[in-house]
Amino acid sequence: MKIIRYPQKTPLKSPSAVTIGNFDGVHKGHQALIKQSLSAAKTQSLQSVVVTMEPLPVQYFKGRFEVDLITRFKQKARLIQRLGVDVLCVLNFNRHLSQLSANKFCDEILDRGLRAQHIVVGHDFKFGADRDGDVAFLSDWCRRKNINIEIIPPIQNQQGRISSTCLRNLLKAGEFRLAKQALGRHYSIVGRVKHGRKIGRNLGYPTINIEFNKGGNPLHGVYVVAIEIEGEWYQGVASVGYNPTVGGNAKRLEVYVMNFNTEVYGHFVKVLFYKKLRNEVEFDSLCALRTAIETDVQQTKQFFAEQTGEICEPRL
Repeated sequence: MKIIRYPQKTPLKSPSAVTIGNFDGVHKGHQALIKQSLSAAKTQSLQSVVVTMEPLPVQYFKGRFEVDLITRFKQKARLIQRLGVDVLCVLNFNRHLSQLSANKFCDEILDRGLRAQHIVVGHDFKFGADRDGDVAFLSDWCRRKNINIEIIPPIQNQQGRISSTCLRNLLKAGEFRLAKQALGRHYSIVGRVKHGRKIGRNLGYPTINIEFNKGGNPLHGVYVVAIEIEGEWYQGVASVGYNPTVGGNAKRLEVYVMNFNTEVYGHFVKVLFYKKLRNEVEFDSLCALRTAIETDVQQTKQFFAEQTGEICEPRL
């Protein structure tokens, strides 16, 4: 998959089938849009293009760390690539783009930049300055340009419409089984291992640390997880929060990995979430914190002992 950033220096060399959205989470609703654009591209001999924003518009207006991201950009790009997309077009959402009218967005990006011949969007798609463009506006523009357009209705499951907002709420509540139904896969966080403050090591429970340096995350608490390190899966206990007992002030993911004692700083790891054990608590002492971690570890061992089958993530 080729990744291009707007404004690209030259237009795409061949016409395309395009779908547009934030795609935070790449859930089943997003997958339906992308798969429909892939189908159109194959039928009409077009290249498939997914258009997304970095940062997300809501991050631009509210601030990066005021928004809980389901998937960070690199993980989102990998998930989109796995679906078989030819081109990922990343719009740098800045002051210029935020003030671009719906008509200019269509003319400059969809027509001249991406040479769109087929466009797939969701039924509630909005775009342009002050969100003045909608599916009715886009449909009229496509008709005038002789471009095909498909409007995809909402994708439903047993809980109702699948959306990023609904998914964030499920993750906040620790409803990972329901989140998996909306995603089509286990919820996971992928990130690079960074140096921490080594407090877990001093407690006898060294952790792998991943910082949320591109935005927030809907999780907060202590969880049963599986972690993939260099192609191997391990059981673990994860904490997502601020570490109030030791004066932490930045939200991060820390994983105690069972039966693992190798340093992997700088490596990318994938953490799959299965169950929430408890909320993050500020303890009176490090001794009380150690006791709580011991309980978390025992509950995690019991959880995996009761499971059957593999713990690794199924493919999309």
